[in-house]
Amino acid sequence: MRLAAIPLLAYFRNRPAGEKRFLLLVPLTGACTGFAAVALVRLLALVQKGFWGSGHDLLRHAQAATSLHRVLALLLGGLLVGSIILLARQAVGGHGTAGIIEAVARHGGVIAMRGTLIKAAATVVTVGSGGSLGREGPLVGVGAALGSLLGRRFKLTGHRLKILVGCGAAAGIAAAYNAPIGGAMFALEVILGNFALESFGPIVVASVVGTIISRNLISRYTAYSPPPYTLASNWELGNYLVMGLLIGVASALFIVALRAAEKGFARVPLASWAKPAAGFALVGLIGVRFPHVFGNGYDTVNLVLREQLPLALVLALPFLKVAATALTVGSGGAGGLFTPTLFVGSVIGSAFGAWCHATFPAGTATSGAYALVGMGAMVAGTTQAPLTAILTIFELTGDYQILLPLMFSCTLATIVGRLLHPESIYTESLIERGVRVGGRVEELVMDSIQVRDVMRQGAPPVSDQEPLESVLKQLLAEGRKELFVVAPDGRFRGAITLAELSDYLGRPDALRQTRAGEVVYTDLPVLQLDDRMSEAIGRWSKVSRDRLPVVDGEQTRRYVGELSAGDIIALYSQEVLHKEARLARFESFGEGNRPSTTYVELPPEYVVALVTLPDSFPGATLRDLDARRRFSVNVIEVKRRIGSGQERRIIAEPGTELKAGDGLIVVGRPADIAHLGDPVRLAELAGGRRQDDPPAP
Repeated sequence: MRLAAIPLLAYFRNRPAGEKRFLLLVPLTGACTGFAAVALVRLLALVQKGFWGSGHDLLRHAQAATSLHRVLALLLGGLLVGSIILLARQAVGGHGTAGIIEAVARHGGVIAMRGTLIKAAATVVTVGSGGSLGREGPLVGVGAALGSLLGRRFKLTGHRLKILVGCGAAAGIAAAYNAPIGGAMFALEVILGNFALESFGPIVVASVVGTIISRNLISRYTAYSPPPYTLASNWELGNYLVMGLLIGVASALFIVALRAAEKGFARVPLASWAKPAAGFALVGLIGVRFPHVFGNGYDTVNLVLREQLPLALVLALPFLKVAATALTVGSGGAGGLFTPTLFVGSVIGSAFGAWCHATFPAGTATSGAYALVGMGAMVAGTTQAPLTAILTIFELTGDYQILLPLMFSCTLATIVGRLLHPESIYTESLIERGVRVGGRVEELVMDSIQVRDVMRQGAPPVSDQEPLESVLKQLLAEGRKELFVVAPDGRFRGAITLAELSDYLGRPDALRQTRAGEVVYTDLPVLQLDDRMSEAIGRWSKVSRDRLPVVDGEQTRRYVGELSAGDIIALYSQEVLHKEARLARFESFGEGNRPSTTYVELPPEYVVALVTLPDSFPGATLRDLDARRRFSVNVIEVKRRIGSGQERRIIAEPGTELKAGDGLIVVGRPADIAHLGDPVRLAELAGGRRQDDPPAP
């Protein structure tokens, strides 16, 4: 065992610092999520006990309660959720998974912990009082937020931060259902949307760690306990195909019902904090006669799997559960949709199985088997994640006989659901807001970055009133083939190139008399600050240019900078190809003092970063700061703001004066850069050399 550990330790020791931090954070994220899941589950049981007298067996205690108790419990739950909305001054509604997907797709994996905890508190109240949603919502949300928080705290960015978010989500769903394989597949298929090997290993590790902790601190429970499954005959697979078709239709209708309820409640003339009370009270009225729709619904589903509910009730429950879930979600309740989806699938499958068994008693299994497969098919149809559905249900049973029916039904339900409703239960609201999901990895990465994040100022633009003589001199001085042209008010006009000036060469009078605006080329794509990089790259297919201009907006069109093909290549290399080394851009000067751009690959442990001098910085020169000797950090450029939205770039020299608010572009190791950025240390160094410091060279 000791000998086997030596190569592993050697491998870990030789990894770059960023990769070491990532490898350590993966199990830490799983462990933190596991402990958080335990705390949330126990808190939910405590809240449920306050509403119903017991933290377990909600159905049995709700059935024993009076009709008034059922309505008042839901009404009080809605009022408490409304109070959370009022106090937090933010919406808490929804299931949260869409927010995690958006954070991965557009925000680089950044998730605010405060908002997540507020939503988790609302979910505990929603589900504990009997709202028709699942407890997996806060477990997934808090796990993802913990992954994001740990990653950002230890300076992870890019794809590693997103993977860590997926690790937290996987551990959360695994803890919710005691299903580590299903949790891992959920994170890969739903949250990240890809099965890249670099994502698979960490997510599996985090999922297993989270499951181990939840099993040891809660119990080895399973949310569902289906009886043994048998496939009566191979001909029975035809029944499962038909059921997959029907559930595919039902999954599309389920999504439509939820979105209709959300839009309907949005039009209700009530304050947002009052809507949960109204919606929850309506759920309570449904529960006066049918308390089976309350809460997670685990008890009811287990009764369906064991065939212990009358057929008339089973036939009614799909409609009742969809209505209760739509009212809970639409009015502003918080919680997971995975569990209600399993509930609806089980009762539809049970009803269909009862008909099959009554029609073909000798060649079909009983309704419980169809209920189990129906659970997976409904999840596949609504989430459009068939692998997650198949492996989660298989993990509940451990029976290989269920795999073929599951694969048949889940695949067909996914196809039919997607044909009828292209977006999943998690992504429809995102698509309505213009968030791209479900694309290739590189598309999603580039869609998460804006042009403003990559653009640079470039060469100063020329006025359309300048003579061509001045333009030609600037072109030669800058060593460029083209310059961008602006009007006197800063509005972008177009570009002017050396090729367009060739007719004027040798004609000094024409160069002096002709203005730039007379020869400007206007037919070129223009980028805006808020454009996504995926859109910017698409514009390059229309032209053959090294640079495209960037303006501040469609209406004002004021020139603010440029985006070059070299910048995009460097970005693609780092964010999509995940090259460990960073590319830094430098200008070198050759014969005739002509500048040329070079991309230098830095050592793996080095980065290029921006350090902003604090407002308390008293002022000093770069020689006084002496960053290279004191911190092993090289300052290569100074960025200084000179007006609204404008900045000046200064080449770093020993005598360069530094001011409060200046940005230092530096190259060095992350730890050294962090020491340089310490405000107290900066003030101490700038305020006067310490007595034990030798004189700067």
